[in-house]
Amino acid sequence: MNPNRLSIDHTRASAQSEHPERKTIGRDDLLQRALEGCNWLTDVAQVLDDRTGDYGVIKGEYDTKSRQWKLYGPFWHTGQAVRLLLQAYRMEGDEKNLRSALLGGEYMIRDQCMDERDAKFYGFIHGAQAQQSNTASQLEGFAALYDLHAVTQDAMWLERFHLAVDWVAKNLYLEGEGLFYNGYSAVKDELAPVEKSRPTNDDAIFWLAYQHFEDPVYLDIFREVSVRLLRDEDPPGNWMLYRPCFPESFEGRGSIHARHAWWWGYPMLQAYNAFQDDKYLEAGIRAGDWYIRNSNLDGGYYYHTTREGHNHLSFDFSTSAVGCAVIMWCDLWQRLGDDKYRDAIQRALGFLLRAQFRQDVPDPNLRGAFFEGYLPPDGTMEPGFYLRDIATIFPARAMLTILETFEGDEIPYLDY
Repeated sequence: MNPNRLSIDHTRASAQSEHPERKTIGRDDLLQRALEGCNWLTDVAQVLDDRTGDYGVIKGEYDTKSRQWKLYGPFWHTGQAVRLLLQAYRMEGDEKNLRSALLGGEYMIRDQCMDERDAKFYGFIHGAQAQQSNTASQLEGFAALYDLHAVTQDAMWLERFHLAVDWVAKNLYLEGEGLFYNGYSAVKDELAPVEKSRPTNDDAIFWLAYQHFEDPVYLDIFREVSVRLLRDEDPPGNWMLYRPCFPESFEGRGSIHARHAWWWGYPMLQAYNAFQDDKYLEAGIRAGDWYIRNSNLDGGYYYHTTREGHNHLSFDFSTSAVGCAVIMWCDLWQRLGDDKYRDAIQRALGFLLRAQFRQDVPDPNLRGAFFEGYLPPDGTMEPGFYLRDIATIFPARAMLTILETFEGDEIPYLDY
């Protein structure tokens, strides 16, 4: 053979295969992968400088090309990190995860108004000096306070959870409408425009509050919001009408946010638990199936999907959405035993294992983290990756949930 001639590859024309290899990962190895994600949160992403007002917050975004950090949605992102760290602590007992979860929780309640004489702001989680607050961000974070109580049995966390939920119920909910004002500025004493109100049902937080405090107002809110979502569902399993979806985007084909079915579809399964009405279970199934229909062949997702689900931006991955979908599918698998959810979990797990950075990458800011997506090509050999804290939080949580859902020493997945 002439050594100056290039070899011919007769086996493939793509970096990925249309015939995935079925593999397994040991339970301990999968647990370790999830814990590496937790270590990234505690050792890299959490602010540990107690001289700053951001002490305990989880830094939200990192660009591997510029190596710059940014905060985004720090309240609810930190709350979701706390939930993951507590789940890991319950499973394997590392006190570091508990300590970091407590630091995150302390950040979340740092500005909460606790002056009982202040009838206007007592309980408001963002305090009387808040320039603005987002209602969805609050509701997406509150469950962390409840979880902190469940793990530590410290009554302070339950009190803070109760006060925060109650303030939103009394000040931001449009009774009988199934809608919340989208935000509030304490400094301006100004609610967001009513036309921007949304049926925010994130983490089924009012059902969680009702279960513990048995206040019928909380149950009424949960029912009214769930009914509103059933009424406004479009397309099946999603809600194009409300932001962060945009019906007018992409020349009228619409843009559906990758985690929208998680925020409002997954709580439908809790609505079924609450009301034992099949219409809620069916809605939760439609949301889970939306993720199956819109997943890539190898288990990935795109951040923006059109109404039809056939078009998307090329460099627009959303690894966080894969984690959310897996958690939903684990719930649906346990309820229904339908093999399509098990198969979807195995495909998605393969994607998540590939989306995690190894411990030997040169940039220490990446070790153990999961990328959210690629940065668009810029003509260089290394355009880089886009990291988000939730791109590690939800995939690591998904891995722990898989371990809680499935038995056996080896967990199967598909490798493309």
